[in-house]
Amino acid sequence: MIAAAAQDHARKQLRERLRYLPGGGSVRMRTLRLRMLLEEMGVTCDDSAELQDVDAVLLASARGTEAVIAARLNDEERHLAYARIVARLLVGELHAPIDARMEYAGAHWQASRADREEDALVAGLAGALVTGRLGAAPRPLYDDVPKLRLAFTPRTAARSTLGGLHRWSVLWYKHSNLYRRWRARRDVSHAIERICVALDPAPA
Repeated sequence: MIAAAAQDHARKQLRERLRYLPGGGSVRMRTLRLRMLLEEMGVTCDDSAELQDVDAVLLASARGTEAVIAARLNDEERHLAYARIVARLLVGELHAPIDARMEYAGAHWQASRADREEDALVAGLAGALVTGRLGAAPRPLYDDVPKLRLAFTPRTAARSTLGGLHRWSVLWYKHSNLYRRWRARRDVSHAIERICVALDPAPA
C-alpha cells in the first residue's frame, strides 16, 4: 500500500465505499463500521494496544498496513481515532519502505508546514465522518471532482469552474481554522451542495 500506484488505487476504493457507509446507529456501531471498512481495505486493526501518548498509530511496511488504537479510549474517543485513520488514508501519503503516522485527539506540535496542513485536513475530514456529514468537509477529500482546465463548451466551462472552487476550498481548508469552522456549518454545506448540482447536474 506504500507504492504510489497502490495508494491511489486503495484511496479510490476507500472513497467509493465511504459514500455508501451508513451514518446512523450507536457510537459503537459506527466505530465498528469504520473498522470493518478498514479491514475490507486490507488494513489490520488492533484496538487493544497500550498506547499512552497517542490515540492511534497508522503503520505501513512490507507486511502491509496496520491501524493500532489505544485500549484506554472510551467509545467516542475510539470512534474519532478510527475516523482519523480513515481520513489519514484518504488525504495522507505513506512512504516506502516503512512509514508511520501518529494520531492525537487534540492539537500537538508539528515541525513542518506540510505536516500541519495534512493534519488540518485529517482533523476536518475525521470530524465530518464522526458526525456522519461528509459534506461538512471539502468534497475533493473524499470524492473525485471535476478538474480546473481549459474549457470549450458551456458544460465543460461549468465543470471547470466547479473544479476551481473545489481547489480553492481545499487550499483554504488547509490554512484557516476560521474557514474550517465555517465550512462545517450545515447551512454552508447545503449551499455548497446546491452550487455543485447547479454547475454539474449530471457528473460524469
